Amino acid sequence: MKKFILRTFLFSLPFLAVEIAQAFLPINFFTHRLHEAIIYSSKNIPHNYPIYPNQKGKMTGYGDLCFNTKYAIPKDESYITDELGFRNDKFIKNPDIIIIGDSYTMGATLNQSQLLANQMMKNSDHKYSVYGMAPVNFSILDKMLKLGVINKPKYIIYERVERGEIPKLEHFKNSIADRLDYNYKNLWALGNMNVFLDKIFRAYVNNYAKAKITGSKGTGTQSRVDEKLFFYNTKEINPSDEWMNINISALESYKKYCDSIGSKFIYLPMPNKETIYFDKIPINKQPDYLMKTCRILKQKQIDYYPTVDFYNKFRSQDNRMLYQLDDSHWNALACELISKEMIKKIKNDNR
Repeated sequence: MKKFILRTFLFSLPFLAVEIAQAFLPINFFTHRLHEAIIYSSKNIPHNYPIYPNQKGKMTGYGDLCFNTKYAIPKDESYITDELGFRNDKFIKNPDIIIIGDSYTMGATLNQSQLLANQMMKNSDHKYSVYGMAPVNFSILDKMLKLGVINKPKYIIYERVERGEIPKLEHFKNSIADRLDYNYKNLWALGNMNVFLDKIFRAYVNNYAKAKITGSKGTGTQSRVDEKLFFYNTKEINPSDEWMNINISALESYKKYCDSIGSKFIYLPMPNKETIYFDKIPINKQPDYLMKTCRILKQKQIDYYPTVDFYNKFRSQDNRMLYQLDDSHWNALACELISKEMIKKIKNDNR
């Protein structure tokens, strides 16, 4: 029995060594997208925020729709994450503006200087301090405010891609047990211990080997009009009214919450690539989910930015792309344009 255990252990040593070696390699060694490289993968490793904190580096990324094909386009995804684990140049405890969002706000396919938060600061001549929190839901902000991690801002922008569910606001109870849990998880961040462990247990080397063996490629849908253009989902492009009502209900709760703390709420919808470039799929009619949603929000006096209208107007006057050809996310041009629009909207506000 002892010999069997010893042989099993010796046989397993090379595999264990490979798994442990992952912790010492660059975080993007086995990935083709920054989004995959810097987010905690293991639910068993204690952490308070979704992204590895205190990271800085350079990376060449590829889109999620046609990687490992001739249509894949290399992109500079140089990155910095702050002490909490959000993709900002530094932590800002007293921001004028907080952006809560998904992978668009996090800057998937963009480099650090092109992030929405950084572009808004740049395009306001640094009149406003802007802090990006992504990818997280609105409940994280409530938790951070109650714990005194961050102070309430003048403006809270909630960005969400059209296909994404807008989750219900779950209030942080701020009990003794909750605070102890938060502090316990923070202990694991000392010396980036939780990052070290997550890099081992996420087992990206296994996925990498499998992808190489099977010849894995992007599974996006190729445009029938432009062979270089790919889409994420060309079938489910108009969500149901039930889905819309659930999301509107969540936005109402966000607005009510912001009113209660004295912050101005602004909803920033991010249209699906399929909505803006519907004619490139092609389909006959532009999906109108966001336009219907925004009409209801206007009736309910929930402030929003009409992104679809802006993109449609831009396309009528300019041929430059607003989304990555090989990815479902916006490109640097779109991010810069929207950053300018948001600064303009805030400057026109009477607060």
